[in-house]
Amino acid sequence: MAEEQKREEYDRETESICQDGGQEEIEEEGGFSFGGFCEEAVPLLLTAYLFIVFCLYPFYLKDGYTNVGREKFNFYKVMTIGGFSLILPFALACVLFRAKENIGRAGGIKRILDGACFSATDWAVAAYGVSAVVSYIGSDFKEIAFWGEKGWNMGLATQLAFVLSYFLVAHFWEYEEKLILAFMAAATVVFSLGLLNRFSVFPIEIQGANSSFLSTLGNINWYCGFWSVLFPVGFVLYWFGEKAWQRLSGFLCTLIGIATGVSQGSNSAFIVFVGLYIFVFCLSFKSIGRMKRFLELAVFFCAVCQGLRLWRILQPDAFDYYSGTWSDWITFSRITLFLLVPLCAIYLFFCLAGRKKELDMKSFRMARQIVVLGAAVAAGVYILLLVLNTRIEGGIRFMGRLSPLVFSEHWGSARGATWSAGMEIYRNMHGWRKLAGAGPDCFASYLYTLPDLAKSVIKQFDGARLTNAHNEWLTVLVNQGLFGFLCYAGIFCSAVFRYVRLAEKAADGRGKYLYIFGLSAFAYTIHNIVSFQQILSTPFIFLMLGMGEALARENKKRQIVP
Repeated sequence: MAEEQKREEYDRETESICQDGGQEEIEEEGGFSFGGFCEEAVPLLLTAYLFIVFCLYPFYLKDGYTNVGREKFNFYKVMTIGGFSLILPFALACVLFRAKENIGRAGGIKRILDGACFSATDWAVAAYGVSAVVSYIGSDFKEIAFWGEKGWNMGLATQLAFVLSYFLVAHFWEYEEKLILAFMAAATVVFSLGLLNRFSVFPIEIQGANSSFLSTLGNINWYCGFWSVLFPVGFVLYWFGEKAWQRLSGFLCTLIGIATGVSQGSNSAFIVFVGLYIFVFCLSFKSIGRMKRFLELAVFFCAVCQGLRLWRILQPDAFDYYSGTWSDWITFSRITLFLLVPLCAIYLFFCLAGRKKELDMKSFRMARQIVVLGAAVAAGVYILLLVLNTRIEGGIRFMGRLSPLVFSEHWGSARGATWSAGMEIYRNMHGWRKLAGAGPDCFASYLYTLPDLAKSVIKQFDGARLTNAHNEWLTVLVNQGLFGFLCYAGIFCSAVFRYVRLAEKAADGRGKYLYIFGLSAFAYTIHNIVSFQQILSTPFIFLMLGMGEALARENKKRQIVP
């Protein structure tokens, strides 16, 4: 009731300068308003575009896995150009009507600027777009800088499409709860196909199939990038959802998401699991109910791993991936079986405490500090050992031959080689180039102008062309310089912090859905510490950020979230 009264007051009295749906009434009551038509048309068109991107695009294949990256990009390009050519005229009309209305209210340019109501994330995304343009202007590789490296297509045109898609969704879309359900349904089908493929079941025959390709997405690294954006949706929805459909859909998406995440083969998925579980654990001290949900998610992880282990025992030859990998180990290990016992005991304790209503969650916050501190210390100790063991001749005693503790070209699935190449490229840049970079997606183009480094890279990768550092932030530093790097960091740092903070303040209503967008951005960010921008993950995360921003603006406007 309180929320409905707030909304009624807002509709009756608001003079908000951030009015997304504002338009000048140019006709008398009952007449046609072109401004009103535009304000209604743009959200509907954007909803259709979002549905196509999230629910149809992942399934598009032309010639199986043959040139799948190129074909996916062509579909994205046609879909985006066609969609934006229809949406942009109406969106620009909305901007003009809003500006005219703001001038009419108070007069002056200042009112227009105030009415734009840009958030920190908006400014960071806009600055990132500017950095891409500046980098392109200063690039020596104009053609590649515009369209991007062949097979990757992360050039200026694509970067500006990401920026524009964010702003259209953030400032014109109206949040639709059921669309999230459609996203989860599509993602769950993609995840299910990936899981079945890994266990040698192919419901759909796809040309060029092998153990390195999964589902309708292709390479496991690309598949894992998509997974890092969409898996948190069901995971987080189950954690905070209260409605039956939220819990059920979140449960199904989470189970399939965990199963494909641990089995798909890319080690980067385990970074997401660790980061996501720690983050949600830290947020779960708000109530006993939240903590119980977190423990349920932890039990799900262990149970799913044991379910996959049973599958492998019953069908020993089914698992279709390399032995010795993390996926191979976790799906055949008993460690998650042993973890189930203490997890179930702790869960039972919170269930009994919740019935008695005598437990104060504040008394357990020391556990949160211990976990966060423990994770930070573990990371710090590992980095220290890695540095010392690498620099000391012969290595630290008993550790010198442990490959995870020696930073070499083979470290981290050859991340040692790619990161070293990225850092060496940036070190060789001078003056303006360090600030503006080599140009969007020009990592390889600049690398092969450095003879000594190019020779080393060609030798390390058997002639294969190294197109990025396999670290998104380092790649952005090379491509768009320090300016682009700081803007890109600003996008994700501001989004994660703001969306989670606003969700924490939301007592009820739709504000809680901001958890989804904040944690999705967080998962994508930590995943891409060892991965890269690509056409099956980066378009999705910019749209997720835009949806989160749209919801944040709605909540601010209605004063549900302070």
